[in-house]
Amino acid sequence: MVASLLLGPAPSPEFAELLRPERLPDGTDPEERLILCGVSWQRYLDLDKALGDDRPGPRFYYLDGDLELMTTSNEHERIKKWIAGLLEIFFDETGRDIVPRGQATMRLALEQAGAEPDESWCLGSEKEFPDLVLEIALTSGGINKLDVYRRFRVPEVWFWRRDGLELHALDSQGAAYARVARSRLLPQLDLALLERCVRIVSWREARRTFRAGLAAEP
Repeated sequence: MVASLLLGPAPSPEFAELLRPERLPDGTDPEERLILCGVSWQRYLDLDKALGDDRPGPRFYYLDGDLELMTTSNEHERIKKWIAGLLEIFFDETGRDIVPRGQATMRLALEQAGAEPDESWCLGSEKEFPDLVLEIALTSGGINKLDVYRRFRVPEVWFWRRDGLELHALDSQGAAYARVARSRLLPQLDLALLERCVRIVSWREARRTFRAGLAAEP
């Protein structure tokens, strides 16, 4: 559990089970989150360094003194990989050049913000921060990710929640995100097709169905 990384010796099995988030309606495990308040920027950096740059987890999000530590689940990782793979097919089929940024850490000391997105992409060319960020959020709570990514002026932030995709686009002033029905960066993308294929648990079948759907589009 994420809490055991900071709370010292492992708690009893009974107590650990009480701390564990309940399973989702389909029986899969969600993410686990731990929020620490009153953490300085330097302490955030020190904790990140202490746990190691190449650690498999937890993932860190930082905003104005609040630090979120998150561990993922098998279903979280599956959805992340499915969406990333399907978008790669879309980019290739539509001739869109990209620079994948994956989970590359984003930090701005002056803005007091840090993030490790599930996936991210620069569209067209390399940039300091990505154009598109993907977050898998099977559970609610935690630091407001839109507040985090607004500090980096990320044009679009996508969330996969239990019911599917939720898209947010940054306004022209960079002041706030608005929920949108279609991607402004990828207006050709059929979101319903993408969502349908993400729900296919077979990797090969999901990709085959997505390719067929793209080919059938006018």
